[in-house]
Amino acid sequence: MFDAHATEEEDKLVLLDALSRLGRCTKEQLLRYVVENELQSQFRFFLALGALREAGFVREASHLEGTLLVLTPEGRQSLELFGGRIRASQQEKLQNSGASWRRRIQNELQMPADWEETDNGYSVTLRALESGAEIFSMTLTAATREQAKRFCSRWPESATFLYQTIMEQLGETGKTEDQESGSRT
Repeated sequence: MFDAHATEEEDKLVLLDALSRLGRCTKEQLLRYVVENELQSQFRFFLALGALREAGFVREASHLEGTLLVLTPEGRQSLELFGGRIRASQQEKLQNSGASWRRRIQNELQMPADWEETDNGYSVTLRALESGAEIFSMTLTAATREQAKRFCSRWPESATFLYQTIMEQLGETGKTEDQESGSRT
């Protein structure tokens, strides 16, 4: 469970370290990371994040999907100077989980998925972004809430394959129209 002996200073340093390892991410993504890895409770997270933003160590940046948290140069410098004050057990958790969570978060930001309840079931919107611009969007109907959630959770891992398959099936395989019409005659 969460460490009740962490100080306010350590809570802030843990968030700075987490942001350094994860890169740009939403507040919700950072919260999931620290809670699921048992680095902090939600309450401590919001207190530490508020203090870091107020001090100018973390700032917000606009993204197609909303607002992202970004480590400022002052935040990075503070982490470099005082990061050694994070207890070894916390440092180990940060080190062991950082890389996989970074990939996960980047996938979520590049391949967002949303669902909402409609009169016909659940509308699921799956998208792919590149350089901040939408390059692909697809809306599906799911019969149940569980199915809609499953579509959304599987999208980041399946997006590249599904996008390539759709493009191939729609004619973006590299063949020219002349080659295709010649094979039909």
